[in-house]
Amino acid sequence: MRRDVHTLCPYCGVGCGLIATTDGERVLRVRGDPKHPANFGRVCPKGGSVGQTVNVPTRLRHAMLRERFGAGPQIVPAAAAVRAAADGLRRILDSHGPGAIAFYLSGQLTTESQYIANKFAKGFLRTNHCDSNSRLCMSGAAVGMKLSFGSDGPPTAYADIELADAFLFVGSNAADAHPITFERVKKQIEKGAKCVVADPRRTATAAAATLHLPVRPGSDLSLLNGLLHLFRAFGKIDRAYVNAHTDGWAELDALLNAYPPARVAADCGIDPVDLHAAARLLADRDKLLTFWTMGVNQTLQGTFTTNAIVNLHLATGRIGKPGAGPFSLTGQPNAMGGRDVGYMSHTLPGYRTVVDPNDRAAVEGVWGVPPGTIRPEPGHDAVQLFDAVDRGEIKAVWVIGSNPAASMPNLPKVRRALERAELLIVQDAYYPTETTRYAHVMLPAAVNLEMDGTFCNSERRVTLMRQVVPPPGDAKPDWQWVRDVAAAMGFGRGMAYESAAAIFDEFARSTAGRPNDQSALHHKLLAERGPQQWPFPSMGRSAERRYADGSYPTATGRARLWARDAVDPGERPTPEFPLLLTTGRTLNQWHTRTKTGTVAQLNDRDPGPYLQIHPDDAAELGVADGDDVDVASGRGTARSVARVDADTSPGVVFMPIHWNELWGRAASPNEATTDATDPLSQQPALKCCAVRVSKVGATPPGRVRPMPAAEPALAAM
Repeated sequence: MRRDVHTLCPYCGVGCGLIATTDGERVLRVRGDPKHPANFGRVCPKGGSVGQTVNVPTRLRHAMLRERFGAGPQIVPAAAAVRAAADGLRRILDSHGPGAIAFYLSGQLTTESQYIANKFAKGFLRTNHCDSNSRLCMSGAAVGMKLSFGSDGPPTAYADIELADAFLFVGSNAADAHPITFERVKKQIEKGAKCVVADPRRTATAAAATLHLPVRPGSDLSLLNGLLHLFRAFGKIDRAYVNAHTDGWAELDALLNAYPPARVAADCGIDPVDLHAAARLLADRDKLLTFWTMGVNQTLQGTFTTNAIVNLHLATGRIGKPGAGPFSLTGQPNAMGGRDVGYMSHTLPGYRTVVDPNDRAAVEGVWGVPPGTIRPEPGHDAVQLFDAVDRGEIKAVWVIGSNPAASMPNLPKVRRALERAELLIVQDAYYPTETTRYAHVMLPAAVNLEMDGTFCNSERRVTLMRQVVPPPGDAKPDWQWVRDVAAAMGFGRGMAYESAAAIFDEFARSTAGRPNDQSALHHKLLAERGPQQWPFPSMGRSAERRYADGSYPTATGRARLWARDAVDPGERPTPEFPLLLTTGRTLNQWHTRTKTGTVAQLNDRDPGPYLQIHPDDAAELGVADGDDVDVASGRGTARSVARVDADTSPGVVFMPIHWNELWGRAASPNEATTDATDPLSQQPALKCCAVRVSKVGATPPGRVRPMPAAEPALAAM
C-alpha cells in the first residue's frame, strides 16, 4: 500500500524537509515538503535524487571481518561482528587503558546515534578521545561563537533572509554548498537587497552579488577589521548597544586604528575603491545578515575571524533583531545536533565541557555513572587522534559515518596511521570506501530513509525523520550497533535503549537549563507539531532568534568584543610552492561521493575532479585545459585535470573535495593539504596550502569514471 512519509534530506545543513512515497519496501518517489520551514518544498539536485542512493550495489548489507590489513574481508553474522568488536575493545581496554581507544563520529549521524556513541565513549569506556568530522568543518565557528556570546549556536533564523536588506558572505559559496538557502537570498537580492561576497574565486554566489571582493586566501580577518574601521568612520557604531550589552570596545576601538583602507586593500589584494564601496553597502542598511562557512573555519585564524564577524554585528547593534545577525552555515546535516550532544573531544551534552567539574557531575548524573567517571582532560582532536594512532598510543579506533582515509588532511600520514591500528571498526552504509580498506570489523548502517531519528539544522531547528523503508540485510541504525557492542562488553545496564525516541528523551533532559535547552522536545511533539527551533525549554516555547533582549550567557551577561589582530595565514607562496591551493564543494556531489556517486544524473552534471587555475598561471606553466597535472606540497602530491578558468584569482588554484582514491590514484586534494590547525579550535587549515602545479600529460576528452563496483565478497549479498 502506497503511503507518504515525512523525512529529511541527508546532505547539507540547510535541513530540507522531504516527503518520500513508499510501498513499504521501496522508495518510489522523493519530493520537497512544502510545509517544512527550511525549504517550503524546494529541493536541490542532490536532495531530489536521494531515493536513488538507497538500493544500490555499493550498500554494505552484511557485517564483515578482516584478519589483518591486506587480507580479504569475510561476511559474518551480525552477532559475530558485534562479538569481535566487543572482544577487541575489551582486550585493548584491559591491556592499555581507556586512552588507547578512540571514536571518530560524524555530523551525518542522527542526534540519537551521536549521543549514544559519545556516552559510551566518555561515560563507560572512559575515553575522551571521541571527536568528529565536525572538527574539520565547524569547530572554528563553534569556539568563536562561544568566546563572543558565551555559547555556541547561531542567533539567527532562515526567516531573517526575507527580512534582510543586506548580505555579506565570507568564505561561503552557498549557491553550491547550501543551494536552497541561497535561492532565498537571491530572491531578496532581486527585490533590492545588497550583497557583498568575499571569496578568492568568482563562484556562483559571487556572480549573484552586488559586489565581489576577490580576497586572497587567509586575509578575511584583515578585511573584517577594515570593514569595521570604515563603519566607525561612517558613524555607524551603535554606542548605546555597545555600552549596554558588550565588553571590550575600548580594546577593539584601538585595534581598528591599525586597519585603514590602504593597509586592508593591500592585505587582501583588492582595490581600495571596492573595499570602500562594500563598506558603504553594508553600513547603510539596518538589517544585515552575515553568512560564513569553510572559507573562514578551515584556516589558522578561523576562531578569530568568527569573532570579527560577530564584532560587525555587536558593534552596530544588528543582532537579535528580525533580519539581522551573524549566521554560521553548517556543512553537514546534523553538525548542529552533534555540537548539542557534545560529540567532540572537549565537550559534553548541553554545551558543557569536560574540564568543568560541575559540568562533568551534571552529565554523570544524567548518565547514571559514578562521580568521577568522566575524565577531566580533553581528548585528542581529529588531527591529534590520527597522529596518536600513528605513534601507537591509540590502538583502537571506531569510525562511524565518516571516511577519514579520504577526508582528513595530509592523507599520506592518515593512511599510515590506519594501517598501524590494532583494531579499526568502520560503521558505514556503503562499501567499499577509502577507509574500509583498513577495517578489521565492518558494521552495516542504515541510511536516513531507513530509520527514525532527529537532525538539527543551521538555524537550530530540530526535525524528526521517520523510517520510510526497512534497511537491507543486517544493516541497522548506528545507535543499535553501539548499544549491542556495549551490551556485549557488559555495559548493557546504562545503554539498554529500545528506541531512538528513548535516547532523545535522555538527551533532551541533559540540556535542561542550558543555552541549547531542548528539554520540552520529544519525538511525539515533533511528529505532531513539526520541526521546532531551540531553545525550547520545559514550560516554555520555541525561540526563533537568540539574544533579542541583549542578554548573553556569559559571566557578565554581556557579549564580548574581541580585538583580533590579523595573524599569519600559515602557508604562503614560495619559489618552490608558488601557488595557493583552496578546496570546496560542487553543487552536485557530496563529501566523498559514497551517496552521490551512485546517481547517474549527478555524475553527468559534475563528472570528475579538476584543478581550477587562472589563465595567466596556466600559460606560465605551459598547462592547457584538460591536461593532467600534479599538485604537490611538502606533504604529498595530488593528481587532477586542469580547468583553465578566469573565475579564480591569479595565484590561487582550486580543487573540489569529492574525488578520492576509489576514483583514481591520488585524486584527493588532501594528498597535499596541511594538517596545521587553528590553535583555539584545532580545525585544520585546509583552505590555504602552498603548492606547485606541473603538467603531466593530456587528458582524453570525456573521461568519466563511475563509482567502483563492490568487492567480490559482496556479490552474493
